[in-house]
Amino acid sequence: MNNLYIIKDRLNEAMQKRGINATELSKRTGLNKSSVSRYLTGENIPRSLAIGKMAQALRVNPAWVLGYDVPMEEGVPPIHIELDKLNDTNKEKLQAYYQALLDTQEK
Repeated sequence: MNNLYIIKDRLNEAMQKRGINATELSKRTGLNKSSVSRYLTGENIPRSLAIGKMAQALRVNPAWVLGYDVPMEEGVPPIHIELDKLNDTNKEKLQAYYQALLDTQEK
């Protein structure tokens, strides 16, 4: 697989995970919608500035977009990875806390 397909596949994966379409990505990045569409179909390879803008808008690691074997998201590992480290009592406490946060969140 070459870089063209890695980049397009990873951008599409991140967009799907974030629930963002090409139009929204274009708005968030300031990139032309037709350029974004060409990146997402693999027609063109984005330059590093465009990759950086899209990675920032999608909250993913730019190195991951480029195909490097690094976590998709920078910083703290996703919470679901860390949950296995908790004992059952603490898992129950976390679930109750999470539900309390959802209950108080503005809708």
